[in-house]
Amino acid sequence: MSDTFLPGSGFDTYEEQDKVLVGLCGGRGCRAAVRILQQQGFAVVGAVVRLTDADDTVQAAKDAAKALGIECVTLNASELASQLAEEALPGDLRFPALLAAADRLGIQYIATGHHARVETDADGVSHLLPAADAASDESAALAALPQQTLARLILPLGDFSPDELSDLAEELQF
Repeated sequence: MSDTFLPGSGFDTYEEQDKVLVGLCGGRGCRAAVRILQQQGFAVVGAVVRLTDADDTVQAAKDAAKALGIECVTLNASELASQLAEEALPGDLRFPALLAAADRLGIQYIATGHHARVETDADGVSHLLPAADAASDESAALAALPQQTLARLILPLGDFSPDELSDLAEELQF
């Protein structure tokens, strides 16, 4: 992979082989997120959150993880619902499920394929920012995330345009 996909700043404070749990859905964005994080020196583990018993996302995520050469754990949201409901975005248990799984696995960071950015200021407060490419920005969907989640969240796609991600997908053939 070429170095052109590394952001110029923002990730240089992480130590080599910090672990990150990436929420997978099987799509190209998640695959790109995994490759970007690996290129930045992270040891990546995938996780898919099963929202229903008939969730086709689980198999797609497992297939993507296998193609990417990473482990993939399945999290059952219905079992976690009572424990995590207070921490969830309205109707969305994915972030609390990822955080709970990361804690159980001893992993500091979580990541998703959302197009937004998180930056931490000098006081240690994490802020959600729009994606560099306004047309692909998904920050509004994440606006209700609490500070505790933002402090552990990495959004590797937020610095890239759709064209750059398409080039990455073509280069890596996924």
